Amino acid sequence: MADLSDQLQLDESRHDNVFDVDAERLARVYAQAGLDAAGDLSAQGSLAEELNSVVADVLEKHSEMEEIFRSELISKEEKLELLDHIFSGKASESLLNLLKVMTKHGRLGMVRDVARSAFEMWEDRAGKVRVQLELPKPIDDALQNEILASLGKVLGADPQVETSINPDLLAGFVVRVGDKVYDASVRTRLEKSHQSMVVQAIEAIQQHPEQFIDRTVE
Repeated sequence: MADLSDQLQLDESRHDNVFDVDAERLARVYAQAGLDAAGDLSAQGSLAEELNSVVADVLEKHSEMEEIFRSELISKEEKLELLDHIFSGKASESLLNLLKVMTKHGRLGMVRDVARSAFEMWEDRAGKVRVQLELPKPIDDALQNEILASLGKVLGADPQVETSINPDLLAGFVVRVGDKVYDASVRTRLEKSHQSMVVQAIEAIQQHPEQFIDRTVE
């Protein structure tokens, strides 16, 4: 607990003079400190999930709680008592410690930002990569898993896929990872079956990964 608080006090001193234009970077300071204090990668993942649950189950469902977290009219002592009342015995010590340290530093209102940063940071540490998979129509799970397995080999990471449907693609698919794109779609001609085009695209990824890695969205 002391180590977490001391580290945050040290790191925050680098941000206080930039007021809260730098809120995203400051949220990462708390997210990193919280994850580091949580323990191994599995424990860090659990903390990231708990932070997301605070947002989904507390802030989203009880809007007055977010107002309390953000309010400067409510003392830090009152907020600490509230955290104990809500989370003691129901949440991990890592979560409660992080929320209390944020409260003592006057940053409890940043829970949403910290939760988002913590989850993104944990995904990066766990070798997970967010992938957007755009398809002309739904495909079966086996075929989608084959695409993801091929992408995983190319990326050297575990792809976390978000799938969307775009009938204009006609066949094949488009994959986006950050600002990188692999376009294996057919927009101007109809040839072969949808499944055959996907299989061909998988082979293309495996044989020419540089086309995926090097192409950047402008």
